[in-house]
Amino acid sequence: FAKSKKYILFSHSIQSLEKFIRKRQMFSYIKYKPKICFLSKYHKINRTKLLYIFGEINLRWSVDEIFLNTKILNKIDNKLAIFTSRPDRNLKMLIDIWEKFIIPKKKDLKLLVTNDNSEYKDKSIKKRDLGDQRNLIKDLQSSRIALIPGHKAELYCLAAEEAKELCVPIVTFGIGSLSERVEHEKSGLIAKNALEFAEYTFELFNNYNLWKSIRNNLISQRGKNTWNKVAEELINQIKI
Repeated sequence: FAKSKKYILFSHSIQSLEKFIRKRQMFSYIKYKPKICFLSKYHKINRTKLLYIFGEINLRWSVDEIFLNTKILNKIDNKLAIFTSRPDRNLKMLIDIWEKFIIPKKKDLKLLVTNDNSEYKDKSIKKRDLGDQRNLIKDLQSSRIALIPGHKAELYCLAAEEAKELCVPIVTFGIGSLSERVEHEKSGLIAKNALEFAEYTFELFNNYNLWKSIRNNLISQRGKNTWNKVAEELINQIKI
């Protein structure tokens, strides 16, 4: 309904061209000729080039200010790993790896996961509810590592960005945009398969020097990606 000389399409999907046409979006697209906003390289390569013939904008989301202002704590639970993404973002895959390859070898470890209404036999797996950011921050602050496999629907993955901002090293497969959110041995470790994922998890639990090196690097990067910076990048790209 807005009248403007320039239009921007904020896309939060990797919708196929067939679906784009079937949902009757082509007419509006041709009418308004918008630049499309991409959240990651992964996002861009999974959309048809037809969608950005009128231009593109590349942005990297920030996290809420409460994460930027939270004090980093040195007192953490060195046996606790956490998963804070949505349950449908490969939580089942993570649980399988945990139960088959991790907890049998080191039974005193704990995994805090987003509540998916499943019942887990292994008592090492604890549940946390989605919702309150203060509770999320408290859980992240007390965790030694974040286990986030990644998912093909992840166009940016705020869960990984929040963990990084609170200086929690990440283990991931790099699925979806996670290969962009996590830099190997800088902000976490990127595994190629389930066994390597388990090995990297053990490595960050047991190798203090590696864990501390990644954590220190995350601390040095804190606060560099703010919403003010995102807004500035958006404005600069609108002008082009």
